[in-house]
Amino acid sequence: MKEDSYSLRIWMRYFGSPLFGFFLYMISFFLVSDESFDEYYKNYGAWAYLYDILIAIAWSAINLEISFIISDWLEKILPWATRPFSRFITQSSLQLVLTVLVVFGCLTSYIYVFHLAQWTDHDLTIIFVPTAIIAGLVSLLVMGVNVGVLFFQRWQTSQLETERLKQANLESQIQILTQQLDPHFLFNNFNTLSSLIEENPTKANQFLWKLSDVYRYVLSNREQRVVPLKEELQMIDAYVHLLRERFGEHLTVHTTISSTAKDLFIPVLALQNLVENAVKHNIINAQHPLTISIYTDHDWLIVENPFQPKLHTEQSSKLGLKNIQDRYKLLSKKTISIEQTPDVFRVRLPLLNLT
Repeated sequence: MKEDSYSLRIWMRYFGSPLFGFFLYMISFFLVSDESFDEYYKNYGAWAYLYDILIAIAWSAINLEISFIISDWLEKILPWATRPFSRFITQSSLQLVLTVLVVFGCLTSYIYVFHLAQWTDHDLTIIFVPTAIIAGLVSLLVMGVNVGVLFFQRWQTSQLETERLKQANLESQIQILTQQLDPHFLFNNFNTLSSLIEENPTKANQFLWKLSDVYRYVLSNREQRVVPLKEELQMIDAYVHLLRERFGEHLTVHTTISSTAKDLFIPVLALQNLVENAVKHNIINAQHPLTISIYTDHDWLIVENPFQPKLHTEQSSKLGLKNIQDRYKLLSKKTISIEQTPDVFRVRLPLLNLT
């Protein structure tokens, strides 16, 4: 979009500006023509007409650049999105004042270039007043075009962002569906189950039930965007049970959730995704046990763990946190917070009140 804006400004500079200048010259010529100027055109001939056109085009180019500079500067301190009326008044006033100053400068150039010190105040007034009025109107027109282009580009950006988020939501749904057949997850759990069947059939039966709970949750919520936190926590209990069969006492998950937070909502499988990322990307062994803390702080759900990254992590789809961020954009204006220090990795998820 920035490239489109740059290309449009280039077009306005090289084509729009000369057209505006010639338009201004034609109108000014007929409005300010007076018998007192016949001698001026007679003495200087074609050079006078050419100079008039050049001055008009130069004024148009300067005015256009002023419009761009003012617009870019005000957008930083007085954006259209938040203060449209103040922006309109401020930009219009600045544009008109600077336009009048440029017109005065152009008129002064006539006096020095053509040695027109003999012109009376009446002559100068006849030229300056209508020219300044016309220039002011054209200047406002240029500003209007510039602002119109700005709003059109923002509309295009908004449309593209909406389409991108729709695509992200579709990818998220696909990701949810594919998680139920995640080869890594299935392979690890089937290996664990196979070992348990031989060593401890009772534990194997419990493991199988927890595995079915996880996949039942995935299947039953594959069409949902959000779920109550309490439902996600129930699934996490089953999910952590599966993980602990792999990592034993080296993996610990602490959960501290307020009673009011349990009825709030989060994107489906968002919490599972964070726990999975913590396990996937951190060392877990006797020398480096991993403790994952899940707790609430007002309307935030926080998941944190010690930062002890593996040298070589498992292959990832790379949708993880970005997947969650995009889904939150579809659901609300709130965004997730990611904090990383040398010791701790922490993600804060907004809890959504959809009632």
